[in-house]
Amino acid sequence: MKPYKTNLLSSTVMPAMVVAAGMIAGGGLAVAGQSTFAASITYVAQNPCAAKNPCAAKNACNPCAAKACNPCAAKNPCNPCAAANPCGPCGASGQGGAVGLTSLEARKVYDCLRGGLQAGYTKSGNRYAASYGSWKSYNKQPFVSGTHGGRLVNNYANAKASAYGRFEKAGKMPTGAVLAKDSFSVNAGGHAGAGPFFLMEKMNAGFNKASGDWRYTLVMPSGQVVGATNGRGSANVKFCYTCHMSVAADQDSMMLLPDEVRRN
Repeated sequence: MKPYKTNLLSSTVMPAMVVAAGMIAGGGLAVAGQSTFAASITYVAQNPCAAKNPCAAKNACNPCAAKACNPCAAKNPCNPCAAANPCGPCGASGQGGAVGLTSLEARKVYDCLRGGLQAGYTKSGNRYAASYGSWKSYNKQPFVSGTHGGRLVNNYANAKASAYGRFEKAGKMPTGAVLAKDSFSVNAGGHAGAGPFFLMEKMNAGFNKASGDWRYTLVMPSGQVVGATNGRGSANVKFCYTCHMSVAADQDSMMLLPDEVRRN
């Protein structure tokens, strides 16, 4: 059995209030690398990043297009999250059950989506959203995090948080350490969709005792900031530190990666 500190990260349990709020809704996925996506032909045909997909590179509505603007902007006619858009991950034709991705498939989808993800998050005005892509990633491949909506996620840390790579021996993070997690999902129809952006930044002592002096920020793919600890919408991210504080004593509130995806 995995240690509690690791199991929390990859668990299928998710705070009920997050689901109720509809903030991080998304289909569950098998842990990357543990199952094969049997319908590989369907995957290639319906994946919006696949070259042979009519919704792909030459389609301005494709979130993976070279000049793609924010694909989830409310006023964008190419919004892939629009219910009536058959090319969208949320479109009626794309609904279905969970799918499993191999490690290679998960990496390929992420490589295609990552530019669009960062572009969308950057619209929030958050300085870390614009720079996290240049930080070190501590996972070898996207992995499923049940506590983040069952989405595939990637963990990044800035230079001040480099000790995160020591995992259980990381110790207490210094002020200015920032951990970032972007996310995406792929539904049963093979449609890839952008997910929220999660940030936790270590603040000065006394910032917020309840959060262990971490500031949590949740940004939607459109750039909308759902909330930030001690800032606007602070109550909306209380569930973040409520969960993370369960490992505050041993890991300074940091959830660790599953052993099989760790990169030092």
